[in-house]
Amino acid sequence: MRLILSILLILLVAGPLSAAVDIAPRGKNPVRLEDVYQRNGVTYVAIEDALDAVGLTGHWNSIKHIFRIRTRRGWAEISPASSYMKLGKDYYPLQNKPCFIDGRLRVTDNFVLNQLAMLTGRPIYFRNLDPDVDTVSSEETSRLEQLFAFLLNKKSKQSGPLIRAVAIDPGHGGLDSGVIASSGFKEKEVNLEVAEKLSKQLKMKLGIPIYLSRDGDYELTLEQRLKPASKEDVDLWLLLHAQASFSAEPHGVSLFIRPAEASLPTAAAAGDAAPVENGSRQLADNLALALRTAGIAVNGIFTSPLLSLGRGSLPTVQVELGYLSNPEELAELQDETYQERLAQALYQGIRSYAKSKKEKLNELDRNTTN
Repeated sequence: MRLILSILLILLVAGPLSAAVDIAPRGKNPVRLEDVYQRNGVTYVAIEDALDAVGLTGHWNSIKHIFRIRTRRGWAEISPASSYMKLGKDYYPLQNKPCFIDGRLRVTDNFVLNQLAMLTGRPIYFRNLDPDVDTVSSEETSRLEQLFAFLLNKKSKQSGPLIRAVAIDPGHGGLDSGVIASSGFKEKEVNLEVAEKLSKQLKMKLGIPIYLSRDGDYELTLEQRLKPASKEDVDLWLLLHAQASFSAEPHGVSLFIRPAEASLPTAAAAGDAAPVENGSRQLADNLALALRTAGIAVNGIFTSPLLSLGRGSLPTVQVELGYLSNPEELAELQDETYQERLAQALYQGIRSYAKSKKEKLNELDRNTTN
């Protein structure tokens, strides 16, 4: 019964684990694609997936660095180096160049709706099932800002993602296995699996750089572990771990943040309107809520003096993903579906944190303007 309830909860609460679009020629049933990325408000799908959805085929020519599409009118060619599609002797301009993302050549929704529609000879149905509301194209933002800045005397808003980049540290690695379960399963494994799945979620849906301290099973020096968090564009840092207990009963996710630093300067002291807030606590609150919403037990948010590394003002949360000493949770942590569920919940928490941060900045800006 508990297993059945868990499965139902995953289906009802977790929802889709990645961005998705529906594509189909007019009169055909839509094909759902889930390997979808968002970049600056633009949706990118793998060209092979898009062609398959509309009944066309193609291949990559590694010698000429072009992708060739077979059509009734002959071969169409596109390339990451060109803003045009070639069909016979004719060239058709593209709104966005094709580009490689995570090892696959991808085209935009505009290409699907226009160029592929032309090549198939029929209109294309395209529906984004997870529209990227977190980013706005620079061109659109610029037009809106120019219009409203004069009317409302507003300060310019930063275009692009609500957060610039995220650093993720999958704990342990190499000879440093971390906690080892009675079955032999190692903490370092689940840390990396969830980190990679979370990284993909963030890249796909927010289109921002993600810096992993490690992308394989190897040891890190302290300097290497801190390097991603020290990058200038990083706005938050997650450290992923798992834990164990002498008892088999403890289970659930625990979140750790740095103790509040009383010596932190306040914005009011610097002449601004509001004090600096504890970004780590805000991030942890959002992560905890997202995890609980996904039906994952959260033990609470705790402070840890061990999190004094890195920039003191950088919002930082150490996520203990669960207990390898609990047989049921151990089975879940080894399951790819549950790992995806954890990654999706962490993504939702980061997204909520970014949105609340943006809302507070807008409110502060309105108060300052008034």
